[in-house]
Amino acid sequence: MEFLDGKSLGQIMNENRPVPVMRLAHLAKQIAAGLSAAHAAGIVHRDLKPDNVIVIKRGSDPDFVKILDFGIAKVGGETARITRAGSVFGTPHYMSPEQAAGASVDQRTDVYALGVILYEMASGKVPFDADNFMGILTQHMYKAPVPMLALVPQPNVPPGLDAIVLKCLSKKQDGRYETMDVLIEDLTVIEKGEVPKAVGEMMARSGGFN
Repeated sequence: MEFLDGKSLGQIMNENRPVPVMRLAHLAKQIAAGLSAAHAAGIVHRDLKPDNVIVIKRGSDPDFVKILDFGIAKVGGETARITRAGSVFGTPHYMSPEQAAGASVDQRTDVYALGVILYEMASGKVPFDADNFMGILTQHMYKAPVPMLALVPQPNVPPGLDAIVLKCLSKKQDGRYETMDVLIEDLTVIEKGEVPKAVGEMMARSGGFN
């Protein structure tokens, strides 16, 4: 196995809360690109979380991303189902609503998990938390996330980034980014200080972004 001399994204977040927007976008685009390659090969990670993302120095880039632990990845046509009574695949804080329900998953499950990570990097908190496993899963399935702008003031969280994250965290798979490549396009727009497509879409949704 490759030796990685670096820190997990979880460690970086513990040292830097919140993560500055430009660094966040740089890290997120690499995570999305790595997962895009996995998805192109028919692999869905299903357990994306900060501890499974290692950041190392590569050449002149001090924040080069490596994605680890595809141990519960879904390959090909296999479906994500309950493995034993009361147990589902994944880590509860980063689990998509369809995972929490024990339903079939696709690449948009990883989009949701990355949305949770982006939320945590930008605000210093996960969007859903509870005292027990089932409490967290229930929130993923039914509770709307608090917009990050209610937790962190501008300019630490531009409205465009809030819109991107809320789109990733859509309860229904069809409401999220269809692919990681489309997500990367919006993150690139954020880096340029422009308005991503997610803003218009989230403003158009009933009772949502304003």
